[in-house]
Amino acid sequence: MSNKGNRDREKFWETFILLRENPIIQELKKYPNHNISNLYDHSSRVALCAYDMSRRLHIKVDGTSLAKGAMLHDFYLYQARGNKKIGTKEHWFGHPVTALKNAEKEFSLTELEKNIITSHMWPLTFLHVPRSREAVLVSLADKACAFGEMILKRNYMRNAERYEREKRKYTKRKYTQIN
Repeated sequence: MSNKGNRDREKFWETFILLRENPIIQELKKYPNHNISNLYDHSSRVALCAYDMSRRLHIKVDGTSLAKGAMLHDFYLYQARGNKKIGTKEHWFGHPVTALKNAEKEFSLTELEKNIITSHMWPLTFLHVPRSREAVLVSLADKACAFGEMILKRNYMRNAERYEREKRKYTKRKYTQIN
């Protein structure tokens, strides 16, 4: 792998770990998703799935934007199922824009990251077209993970051990850089 590929890989893991540990992102645990999951776990699975697809298909991506867009793609901050104020149809079509508005209040986002968030439901939200490899990967990963959660009843992070291993490496590296 080239140095750029290694940097993109490191940037993905650095951003993914920082976001997962962020107290604002931790709030996503409060909101159920797809009957058996919550927004925090779902977003984490989508980020890892999109990352894995990029690696397996040898697609060069911006690691930071991929992680950030995936972790914030469902940052809508309400319970969707059974919500009397927001109907199913309104949620399906509107939650990407709501997620973007909420994310912009808390995080600095690039145009690439904004497009990842708003286009993740494409083609359902046909006006918000994915304009990058990262946006296409997150859209595909979201559908694959939703299928796994809703149909196959999978409620686990397939690569939890790898996440913990990367987190330990990242924490150790950051600690040694500070001293």
